[in-house]
Amino acid sequence: MTSKELETALADAEDAFQRKPTNPEVGLEHVSDAAVLQLRKACRLLDAAGFLLDRNGHFTVIIEACFVSIERSIQFYVEEKGYDVAGQRHTEVYDLGVQAGLFSQDIADRLEALWLENRSESYYRTGVAGEYRARMIYRLGRQLHNEIVQLTRTQDCICE
Repeated sequence: MTSKELETALADAEDAFQRKPTNPEVGLEHVSDAAVLQLRKACRLLDAAGFLLDRNGHFTVIIEACFVSIERSIQFYVEEKGYDVAGQRHTEVYDLGVQAGLFSQDIADRLEALWLENRSESYYRTGVAGEYRARMIYRLGRQLHNEIVQLTRTQDCICE
């Protein structure tokens, strides 16, 4: 099954990830603080999701980006509070959010259930992503991100 073109593309991709980026993403290029990097990744994901929402499509990508932005925003908060998130699975960040005082166990349980029950359904297409779902998860991601930025009083958010 392996074509020469596939082998070449794979080799090029492997090589690309071994190199230092020559044109790094704006807003992420000079960040050395791990927590700030997560915050800014959340900013960029939300920006991309909003961009796609404005064009009325790619709902699967929007939903995925929003779930990841929620994780990255929470990760920023808990890292700022001194918690180690290295090697955590997706849903473990919600429990760290409770430990760090970001939200209640009930909210953590609901966020985890939302992720477990819906993210994979939309991502793996066992369910079909739609505009309303995409808009609501975007709204949740944006609200959580904004509240974390306000709580921490960070000046490192690059959202517009």
